[in-house]
Amino acid sequence: MIDVGRDFQRMQDYIVGRLSDDEHRAFEDRLQRDPGLVREFEQSLRLHEGLQQLREQGEFLRAAPVRSALRIWRPILAAALLVGVALFLRAQLMPVAPPLLTASIEAPLGGSAPPVAAHFTFVAMRGSSTPDLVLPSAGVIEFRAAPAVPATTYRMVLARGDTGFATPLGALRGATLGSDGYVHGYVDALRLKAGRYVLSVVDESRADAATESFPFNLRERADP
Repeated sequence: MIDVGRDFQRMQDYIVGRLSDDEHRAFEDRLQRDPGLVREFEQSLRLHEGLQQLREQGEFLRAAPVRSALRIWRPILAAALLVGVALFLRAQLMPVAPPLLTASIEAPLGGSAPPVAAHFTFVAMRGSSTPDLVLPSAGVIEFRAAPAVPATTYRMVLARGDTGFATPLGALRGATLGSDGYVHGYVDALRLKAGRYVLSVVDESRADAATESFPFNLRERADP
């Protein structure tokens, strides 16, 4: 386990050559055994090199007197570097959220794929109204959109809000037509909430291709 404060000081001492021969060898032995310490050491080296470049460019602590400024800023900089290392460690440990819109149903590691709880099909029609669709309480929503113009690949985008003022939530690139003539996309129902949405499909191969937009409303299932 890494002790951020103690190991950070040891890394700094190693970089500037303040360790004894025994401490130097012991630290290098730890680097060989501890991949986590290696990652933190690489981060520390990058921070050290960045500060050194600032000093060489004259952008770091120009104001006089220099020694007084160093005495004031050294503990502040050390604390800032420690916070940076801690944030880096936290970011490394945080799980990365999967994309919202996927080309297939994603199964969790070591588990089975969740069931499809709803199938929403969109076809461009003149004078069609905005449909009200029921948001499942769990499972996967399958979106099927029929593009008016054939293309090799499509981009499907799911956005929240009204057409023209919607906020993109997820995009699926390189989508192709299925054997049924639809472009398919899948979303975990738990990652959506009731509201207004727009599903868009556009030909990826043409920069001037028109976007086909399908607005719809999601509402919670009414209790029986």
